[in-house]
Amino acid sequence: MTSGMSARAAARPKGQMAGADDPVLISKITVPGVPAWAVRRPQIDKLVAKGARGPLTTVTGPPGSGKTMAITSWAATRSDPATLVWVTLDDYDNRPKVFWSYVVAALRQADITVPRVSPAAGRGPADHIFLLRLASMLAAQDPPVVLVLDDLHLVTEQETLDGLAYMLRSATPGLHLVVSSRMDPLLPLHRYRLTGELAEIRADDLAFSVPEAALLMARQGIALSADGLERIVGRTEGWAAGVRLAAISLDGHPDPDQFVKEFDSEESTVTSYLVDEVLNAQPASTRDFLLRTSILNRVSADIARELNDDEPATDMLPVLARANAFVRPVGHGWYRYHSLFAAVLRLKLRRECPGQVPELHRRAARWYQQNGSLSEAVRHAGESGDWPFAARIALDELAIGQLIEPRGNRSLAERFQRMPAESPWTQAHPLLVEAALELSGADGIHGGATLAAAEGVLEHLPVTDEIPARLAAAQIRLVLSRRTGDLDAALAAVSRAETLLGEIAGSHLARHSEIHAQVLAGRGAVELWSGDLDEAAVTLRSAIASASVPGPTYERSDCLGYLALVEALCGRLSHVVELADQAAGAAANCSNGLAEFTSPAATIALAYMHLERNELRQAHGQLRLADGALRIAPDKLLGAIACLVAARCQLAEDNTKAAADMLSRARQGWSPPRWLEHKLMLIQSRVCAAAGDIKSAVEAAECAEPQSALDAAVALAQAWLAAGDTQAAERALAAGVASPDEPEQVRLEGWLVDAQLSYGVGDGVRGRGSLERALRLGKPERLRLAFAMERTWMHPVLRRDPELAHAYQDLLEPRPMTTRRIPAPRSHPDQPAPIIVEPLSDREREVLRLLSAMLSTAEIGTEMYISVNTVKTHLRSIYRKLSAARRGEAVRRARELKLI
Repeated sequence: MTSGMSARAAARPKGQMAGADDPVLISKITVPGVPAWAVRRPQIDKLVAKGARGPLTTVTGPPGSGKTMAITSWAATRSDPATLVWVTLDDYDNRPKVFWSYVVAALRQADITVPRVSPAAGRGPADHIFLLRLASMLAAQDPPVVLVLDDLHLVTEQETLDGLAYMLRSATPGLHLVVSSRMDPLLPLHRYRLTGELAEIRADDLAFSVPEAALLMARQGIALSADGLERIVGRTEGWAAGVRLAAISLDGHPDPDQFVKEFDSEESTVTSYLVDEVLNAQPASTRDFLLRTSILNRVSADIARELNDDEPATDMLPVLARANAFVRPVGHGWYRYHSLFAAVLRLKLRRECPGQVPELHRRAARWYQQNGSLSEAVRHAGESGDWPFAARIALDELAIGQLIEPRGNRSLAERFQRMPAESPWTQAHPLLVEAALELSGADGIHGGATLAAAEGVLEHLPVTDEIPARLAAAQIRLVLSRRTGDLDAALAAVSRAETLLGEIAGSHLARHSEIHAQVLAGRGAVELWSGDLDEAAVTLRSAIASASVPGPTYERSDCLGYLALVEALCGRLSHVVELADQAAGAAANCSNGLAEFTSPAATIALAYMHLERNELRQAHGQLRLADGALRIAPDKLLGAIACLVAARCQLAEDNTKAAADMLSRARQGWSPPRWLEHKLMLIQSRVCAAAGDIKSAVEAAECAEPQSALDAAVALAQAWLAAGDTQAAERALAAGVASPDEPEQVRLEGWLVDAQLSYGVGDGVRGRGSLERALRLGKPERLRLAFAMERTWMHPVLRRDPELAHAYQDLLEPRPMTTRRIPAPRSHPDQPAPIIVEPLSDREREVLRLLSAMLSTAEIGTEMYISVNTVKTHLRSIYRKLSAARRGEAVRRARELKLI
């Protein structure tokens, strides 16, 4: 009520006290009426009522937060016997004589006898005798007097405040004080907090909820959708004046939804209110400070100093927060502006000082980069319109990996979604960022042409220039090579990355320890690709150690997953579960809850382990997870190994056609490394033999060089056994040469072939010995699959040898087998349209639409007037319903389903 009272007070000469019949006096000491449009808010009535039973209640908040209305509403509905006395204060009530005269007038209007002593003695302030007698009289009141002082923040003269503090202290229990103020009253509040006698009602308590806003709109005869109400309340943060102004503006508006979108436009009533009541009420230096810092989502003294040339201005934040000037502390020296106020400040800044905006954003970007907030640095660099500067920041901070595979935290990648896609960049930095973003896109294999353009720019620079950019180019080339199946390019890229890493200053590397793990992980993956499994294991363990620094590291999850796969391929299955669990735990520690990251290497390793243990249902499940992960981040080697495992799974279920399809997909579009092609040929031989194509089975086994490899000799012997040619099988097995480090699985299958041959020719002693050796080899790692696949001839043998069957029953007992087919890792062109298992809500569709427009999570929240956490909740639901693991995949599937 400050503005109206101040205007009326200004009409009378300064210092003149109104008479008893003066309408100004009457309005100042009369409880305001509750307007017809007001909404009952019982929870606030209860807060005020509870506070009014104690000595002191403060209702504080910014202009228009509903402080006066809250007390007025309580006064209109209260049922306690206390005598209510009301004084509305204005700018002319600072002096003790004026202040206490109004208090006395209000008491007398309430039929309370007040001592006939002047509030002021001579020319001085209110004297002690007056205050003593008034306090004595009030202390004796029963029922007590509840004195309401509205707009107490306007009273700043110390003598007046000292007198009020004395009255409050001395007049208990007959005086209860209720005050409204834009800031904490200048009274000794700490004393009352310590004794539990202070009730504080603040802006958050006064904020309107969505149901309350709906009631207010209904009072105006306005029917607004639930979405519109939520947007209004979200945008205003429940600020009472904002909600009320929205209701007034909506009355008769032809397009309510459009109004909601333009609620804080330059011509709106709420903008005018904030400019007049808050911004223009500030001194020029404070106004300039607010405008300059409005570009920030959060502001602290340090970054405010960067944006303001006036050093003392940086001390304004706590002052503004205490004054409830729409500035709120968020902890650790940081503050934020009310969202509507911030929007208004930015409008005014763009209108009054358009030339300053880009430079302010550049300053903010440099500050955030220096202080380790990369995402915010890139955001502000982008807001300045200088995208090469934004790209340079990301590359100088060695963050290209966050753009290629954003995973759980997509904030940095989201910042670059607004970078012009088709701009003819001539600098290497934006080209490299564009190439990285192309790799993280829906198909995950583009980016070659853009990367080549960036490499061409770098080639024309001195070799010692732009080392971080050259390192980023090597990292992108490595990932691209792994996705397209180019081993030579991958080897060159990882060697280049290792060299460049040595040229970066140690102090800079210390700030980005994850880069060591990224490069080592790349080296380990290339060594696995080359078939150097032991070297790969050593490299990956070094990478894991590098990634074991405090803080979230997806690199550690990657390395643990690859190490699990190496262990599986080496036959050390007992290590796989532990490593895969560690990989999942490392990823979970990094995730922000939007989408759980799954290491494809770890899931393939688990599928391999379950397969060899004849746990086919579990193998199917892990392969499905691997399929989903590889669609997000394709990798030719991992995809081929997944197909290899899938083919063996299908073979175990006698699905030879599906197994042959898996082998074909493993080779599709590239030439697998020699060691992997060797394994594919062995399974191909068995698939052909199971299908009755003995000639092709023998040819495939012979292509695997059975004279020099025991596993190939075993496969050839199995092919001849399938044909019934035991002599050829014996010759093939005898020609095989076992190396000292031959995997147990290969030796196991060799002894099984020997046992089958021996039993076949009637040599039961040798057959039993060979079978027992095979069983002993399979027991440590529980290798059951090989025995399950030979059950046709083993079943009658073991029926005649119950002792042997009992000794190894854990390996020989029937295992549940499924006839479910394993989905192949799908290539994008043939990928069928996804099936949506649950309809999306209207709000989820809106989030999806904004998602497709490349808005960040925070920007979606701003656009929809909802919190970031609410956006994340919608995203999790969208990902679940569309079976997607990230935003790009969700948008692609939504388009396939014609949802957007």
